[in-house]
Amino acid sequence: MLTKIDAQLQDYDSRVGNSLQMISVDSQGRISVEDLEKALAVIKHKPDEEVGHLVIEKLDADKDGFVELDHLLELVKEEGLGQHSLNFTRGVN
Repeated sequence: MLTKIDAQLQDYDSRVGNSLQMISVDSQGRISVEDLEKALAVIKHKPDEEVGHLVIEKLDADKDGFVELDHLLELVKEEGLGQHSLNFTRGVN
């Protein structure tokens, strides 16, 4: 039984770890719209497709294919969503 539970935990860690790494922030503090769409598709309480597109449209106001990390964090703060759990670091792709 413990072997089965261990295997399930490893499978979960693999899936969750891979999901969390699908979003990367470039050196300018931007997330690609493509990465954001992928992330929205796998979260537990994902929005329906229309709502997801509206969120991305609002966040990518200049239509350059990127969302500024600061804009995303501002929206999260405005909506009171997971403020303590969003700890993005700026990296270089």
